[in-house]
Amino acid sequence: METIREQLSVAQEDGRLVAIFRYGDEDHFLAGNVIAMDKKFVLFKRVNQNGATDGAIVIRTNTISKLITESDYLKSLMAIIALACKRHYDDVWHVEKLLSYVDFSQHSLLKATLRWAFKADQVVSLGVHPGRSEKTYTGFIASLKHDKLQLNEVEPTDLEARWQVKLAYADLNYVEVGSFKTYGMTAILERYMAQDFH
Repeated sequence: METIREQLSVAQEDGRLVAIFRYGDEDHFLAGNVIAMDKKFVLFKRVNQNGATDGAIVIRTNTISKLITESDYLKSLMAIIALACKRHYDDVWHVEKLLSYVDFSQHSLLKATLRWAFKADQVVSLGVHPGRSEKTYTGFIASLKHDKLQLNEVEPTDLEARWQVKLAYADLNYVEVGSFKTYGMTAILERYMAQDFH
């Protein structure tokens, strides 16, 4: 039986649309394509249910519990992606172009993505798994150190709030960029918190 890493590698080579399940959760998954891998992480280009590319996500490989390469959902999604391409809404955030700006040659997938987001002032969504559920933080990176970062978190239900959180790279299980979620938060920042956004 193939390991998860072997399955991810084959999916990358074949350019196959796959579904990734994490933490043993059989009810929720991410659909998309494997773009790159390193020792600890996989770079995944997510596709939403409307066939549109919905960001690039760097996922810690050991959080992936199952990978599916064939299902009726994936077959249906391929038809929807074809429609999205035909109608020109398949990559509204230009994720392919965004990924071309990230230099993966010098650092791990995680560090390269964080460095790019910091330098380009891009909002990120970060996942940390402290216990039974994954805690998500979304905002912009205020500083990057050797082994940790400081994130200025955005809370759309409390625009007066100004929270900062320090996170160690070792605790990060995913980093999401270029998605509907991160660009939505960017719009909120630009309209209501422009003075805080570096």
